[in-house]
Amino acid sequence: MKKVTPLTEKTLVIGNGPQARCIAEELLAKDADLIVASEENAFVLPFPEKTEILTGVKIRSCEGSVGNFNLTLDKDGEKVSRIVENVIIAEEAVRKPNFSLYGLTPCANVISLSQLKESLSDDSRPFFKNKKFVFLTGLAKESNAVILEEIMRASLKLQSEFHAKTYILTKNLKVAGHGLELLYRRTKEAGAVYIKFTESQPEIHQQEDDGPVILTFTDDITGEQFRLTPDITVADETISPPENTSDLAAIFGLDTDPHGFLQSDNVHRISVLTNRKGIMVAGPSRDIQSPGEEITDTGNLALSIFKPSDERETASAYKAQINPRLCSGCLTCYSVCPYNAILPDTTASVMPDACEQCGVCAAVCLSRAITIKGLTYIEISDHIEKNTPQKKETFTPFLLAFCCKRSAARAHELASCMGHKLPPGLKIIEVPCAGGVSHYHIFLALRNNADGVLVLTCHEGNCHSERGNLYAHEQLNMIGSFLEIAGFEKERLLIKPLASNMSKEFAEITNTFEKKILDLGPSRFKMKKQDFSFLT
Repeated sequence: MKKVTPLTEKTLVIGNGPQARCIAEELLAKDADLIVASEENAFVLPFPEKTEILTGVKIRSCEGSVGNFNLTLDKDGEKVSRIVENVIIAEEAVRKPNFSLYGLTPCANVISLSQLKESLSDDSRPFFKNKKFVFLTGLAKESNAVILEEIMRASLKLQSEFHAKTYILTKNLKVAGHGLELLYRRTKEAGAVYIKFTESQPEIHQQEDDGPVILTFTDDITGEQFRLTPDITVADETISPPENTSDLAAIFGLDTDPHGFLQSDNVHRISVLTNRKGIMVAGPSRDIQSPGEEITDTGNLALSIFKPSDERETASAYKAQINPRLCSGCLTCYSVCPYNAILPDTTASVMPDACEQCGVCAAVCLSRAITIKGLTYIEISDHIEKNTPQKKETFTPFLLAFCCKRSAARAHELASCMGHKLPPGLKIIEVPCAGGVSHYHIFLALRNNADGVLVLTCHEGNCHSERGNLYAHEQLNMIGSFLEIAGFEKERLLIKPLASNMSKEFAEITNTFEKKILDLGPSRFKMKKQDFSFLT
């Protein structure tokens, strides 16, 4: 395979916090060529002579693909351009104390978790000694494991170094993270008192805007009334995505999760990848993370950037190809491409390094200007014809299943290996993504005497193409409605999600579908090959 030499080997790191500095140190130690960009006006690195530092800059645009990202930045009103091979986004999350959620006003007796952590780093705070602390967490809104870990570690330090008494008031105790159950037991052994609420809530009253707090509550188990008068009340915090997340998502064309972090909740994005090849996210930019998880992200970034070049390249012959003579310039492909691999112009073109050959663009192209090797109508038609079973005296349904290569195709292999009974007339066509199955492919199957057609997709949120499975659902529903209007049974079409390990479910779905087709009888769909010439 011919190796592609990138225009540059520089990597851009966006951020100005502990995570960005940790990443920069790791990559510089491996002799990476770095550019570090920050909207703030100061950035300190241990090896400044080995990298370019751009402070007070704002990313304005990004063009190109992996190996050749052309970035435009704004520095003090002046346009600055840089070309990089990879981009790493490592901004810091925003933490907001939840004082208002508890009806509290911050003062010397009412502090945030971050304030407490900062104070605990300075052992010259004698007024912490022998004091009574109350931590409020997850009472007003759902908390998370990162906040709970910080609270428990603070509680341990207060108990061991300041001989303080600590109370932790909470609802759901988030101890599912690594080592949190052990930490929970250690805090209890050290004397921390956990008060958990299910039905009721504590009454929180601050005597004055800068006064102490009184908490009264009913114990859920005994039903008895209790009263707490802490010396210091510590409010938990809400961790939100970095402030510029939405801007960066728009500039780089990145999918976000439901909370707005720069990585969709998709198993294929684990751990630092995004929907765009060459653009990675780490630490607080992609999720609420513990310090240990942030360190893991740094290691995974180094592995992703320094992997051998032959692991990062795929023959361009298998990528989407756009025929400029057929392209109408509608840019539908540009709007649906999950990887931002389409370059818009008078006629669209494909950036091969960014293309993941999912086929979504080809499926929606009304001009039939886009082709992908293995998914062309001639190839699919030939494949179907070769696998069409011979007619038998008794009706054996010919079932054609378009299976996503990452999920349903692997489930089929597993079902066969495990000896599950499968319909004898079932034939499989493996496709890069179910979103690449167009109405042309469905009609090709029906024209080639398929009695039933299945499209087996990834589950929602686990599609490598992010929305390919959703496009497939829309496509099949539209065709089903058309067939029903034409007097043809839409029940001959079925779409279902499957994971790669669902061998039993694969057998159940296909066998149930076979029974339905047996009830319907042989397909009445008739279309001569010459009438189907428009597909080729």
